[in-house]
Amino acid sequence: MTARYDLLSRPPPTVLLTAVAQHMGLMAVTLVFPLLVAQTAGVGQAVQVHYLQLSMLAMGLATLAQAWGGVLLGRTRIGSGFLLPAVFTAAYLPAALAAARSGGLEAVAGLTIAAGLTEIVLSRFIGRLRPYLPVEIVGLTVLMIGIILGIVALKLMLGYDRAQPLTVTETGPALAALAIMVALAIWGGARLRSMAVLVGLAAGIGLHLGYGFAAGDAHLNIPAIVPELFTWPLVTPHFEAALLPGFLVGALACTLRAFGDMVASQKVNDRDWKRPDYANIEAGVLADGIGTLLAGVIGTMGLNTYSASVGLSVATEVLARRVAIGVGIGWIVLAFLPRAAGVLIAIPQGVLGAALLFASTYVVLSGMSILGQRLLDARRTLAVGLSFFLGISFDEMPGFYADHLPPALHPLITSSLVLALLTALVLNALFRIGTRKRHRLSWEPGAGVAPVLQFLADAGSQDGARGTAVLRLSQIAEEFAEAAPQLADDRMEVATRFDEYTLELAFSWHGRPLTGGAAPSLDETADEDAIMNGVALALMTRLADRLTTRSHAGGQHELVCQVEQ
Repeated sequence: MTARYDLLSRPPPTVLLTAVAQHMGLMAVTLVFPLLVAQTAGVGQAVQVHYLQLSMLAMGLATLAQAWGGVLLGRTRIGSGFLLPAVFTAAYLPAALAAARSGGLEAVAGLTIAAGLTEIVLSRFIGRLRPYLPVEIVGLTVLMIGIILGIVALKLMLGYDRAQPLTVTETGPALAALAIMVALAIWGGARLRSMAVLVGLAAGIGLHLGYGFAAGDAHLNIPAIVPELFTWPLVTPHFEAALLPGFLVGALACTLRAFGDMVASQKVNDRDWKRPDYANIEAGVLADGIGTLLAGVIGTMGLNTYSASVGLSVATEVLARRVAIGVGIGWIVLAFLPRAAGVLIAIPQGVLGAALLFASTYVVLSGMSILGQRLLDARRTLAVGLSFFLGISFDEMPGFYADHLPPALHPLITSSLVLALLTALVLNALFRIGTRKRHRLSWEPGAGVAPVLQFLADAGSQDGARGTAVLRLSQIAEEFAEAAPQLADDRMEVATRFDEYTLELAFSWHGRPLTGGAAPSLDETADEDAIMNGVALALMTRLADRLTTRSHAGGQHELVCQVEQ
């Protein structure tokens, strides 16, 4: 039996430090994004190293904000409280590169502040936006992120952008590192499984250096210029309105990505997970926005939750929040160590790619699992499928969208994730027009419950209801069918109403009311039908989130059961 460290657990120091090191090693690959931004801005090497130090500080503070999971300013919660570190994201990269070219690092910082404020505002409306952010779009977002991470990882491993790809000295250590991670995850014991990524990274770096020694050039390319401490403020934020659209789209994409990562984290941490906890999601998205806001104030680019860390947590079964706190503190400490930025950047890119590929497999599976929570009807199937293929086409047809889309849309369509997300949101809103949300059935109780169960299955499939919620309604219908023949004088009317929030099942009939039977006294004769009706009512009350009974004039009675999606 493998050891699992749940959210509030206290892992042993060895497990804790190993998990912290693995997450930080996996996160280090995203430091390439601020490095690219600094290089695009044309600053010198000393400023680039300063910029990376500030970037590490931003990652540490944003990770702590997400792990906080507490209360601040009255009832406002900040942070999901999950092991969900913050990293630099490709969602902001195209816009940040454009801002760096035209306005320098000052423009990147100013527009990053605007993006953080946008995400903070969006976090306050997550509940109201729920019909337009259904769980299948969240699943699609997580799935797309996993695929994108996997493709990036493969490119790093294979040396896709290098002059000589597939070299023994570069690709060999990466493949060996991946093989070790996979072997430990499948055949290793609990202790080895929890440190699979760390062992793989160490082995890959060791092989890389070994090849270097054999070739006579063993070294890690640590920059020669190493400042004693970072300089802050490195830049003064500057706002350029013309570049704002790209950052706003990035903020929307990061909101959905954080949404998906938190749903995935909820699912991982709760074995009985049934539906998203929107209060927790709002707190997490708020923390994500605050993290990006802090990054802009510090002077670097925007951050987002890290789906790969969710995958790593699943792979190692170390889910403790203490790991996130350790990761946040670790990055803050490294920000004050002069050589840390250079050492992290010097880790072979292929070896980092192996760790990223290992974690991305779990992200893809998580996205598929979230999508599987729905009974996808034609509308949802088309919205997800068309958005997925359109998003994939962005990378398969490089330059096509840039050459043929109107110039006004170029700042909006910046990546495959953004294209898939915007398409899914538009199609979801469009397909909601004219949808039928109510279904009715005339039911003869004496015929048994089978017609009602088929009716519920058909209605759930047509409206894309969650499978587990339809199952609960079916169980309620089975209990009610036991009492129905004694209640109705004639046929019953059965009606359903499904939306993003609840599934409602209503029965109406003429005859006797459905009431609980009181226990008879010693000198009374038991009313067996009333007692059995009371048992059925009690069971239905336990199965439903809300259950109400009503009686109207003329012997008309109604039972309404609601189950939350």
